[in-house]
Amino acid sequence: MATIRVLTEDDVPGVAALVRRVYPDYRWTSAGACESYVREPLFDNPWCDFQLPSWVAEENGRICGFYGVIPRWMELRGRPLRTAVACHYMVDPDCRNALTAMQLAKACLTGPQDLTIADGASDLSRRLWTGIGGTVPLLYSLHWTRPLRPARYALSLLEKRSVIPRAFTLAAHPLGALADAVAARLRPNHFYHQNGALAEGPLDAATMLAHLPEVLHDNVLLPVYNERVLARLLDRTARKTRHGTLRARAVHDGERVIGWYLYYVQPGGVSEVLQLAAREGDYDRVLQRLLADAWQQGAAAVHGRLDPRFASVLSDRHCWLRTDGAWTLVHSRHADVLDAFQRGGAFLSRLDGEWWLEFFRD
Repeated sequence: MATIRVLTEDDVPGVAALVRRVYPDYRWTSAGACESYVREPLFDNPWCDFQLPSWVAEENGRICGFYGVIPRWMELRGRPLRTAVACHYMVDPDCRNALTAMQLAKACLTGPQDLTIADGASDLSRRLWTGIGGTVPLLYSLHWTRPLRPARYALSLLEKRSVIPRAFTLAAHPLGALADAVAARLRPNHFYHQNGALAEGPLDAATMLAHLPEVLHDNVLLPVYNERVLARLLDRTARKTRHGTLRARAVHDGERVIGWYLYYVQPGGVSEVLQLAAREGDYDRVLQRLLADAWQQGAAAVHGRLDPRFASVLSDRHCWLRTDGAWTLVHSRHADVLDAFQRGGAFLSRLDGEWWLEFFRD
């Protein structure tokens, strides 16, 4: 049986070797590059808290399992919540067994934190998590997709799934472009011509912090940022080019900031939304600006996590809702914390969980 213990910085080479065994399809330039990728979010970050450690499973002197923890802070109606973001959950395929996985999950959940979150969990992780007392708030596991260029989006799905020969999809691109030009003039896409009174500007950590209280004040549970943490998050996400180039914009109505959006520009493909935030009553206007901007940047579709309070707004803007196989998991000893998630009152963007970490090289 494996021994479960706290991760130390000396374990980084062993964890990096485990990553390469679990994900053999990802080619690292060197072992050192993989080690740096493991070390930076776990030890070299402004939110490090050694009372909320990561965990390893060791068997016969070799690391055979790993559960990473990124400490963060949130608040519930002004009450601080020490939060553990669980990530990088893996067990060596050569010695994989349910007991080792269960031991790692229990070690992670029994820490001193008020709240534990994982927002990129597999079906197996979901079953293990619920088996030891965790919950799966379904609303936070739903994602929305808004096709902007329907023909190009359909072709990108066919290419991704290799359903038909690539030569066929390439030949279909001119016809698809014509169909998309027609679709852009249809009524559902009138967002492109609306909201002319609004303006946009660059979004940085200082702007977000200055306007965060009024933009997110109607949420029960919120992430807590300071300038150092937020600047680090934005820098880190900007360097994650796997999904495209990060675009961060503040939306202004006159002198007033009514919200913002951060997403990865992916011309001809699906642009992934990191965070979309807006003042009460302005979500639809900010959403329209995001869709218009993504259209101008050449995106075929936009994809993001559902904010449960605005499901009807997204539906009215012809967004599709579905689960994508990445589950959001929550664990807490406090009933009011769990209730905030069950009722859809928690603000949990992809910037606040594990999604932005993307434990794969770019």
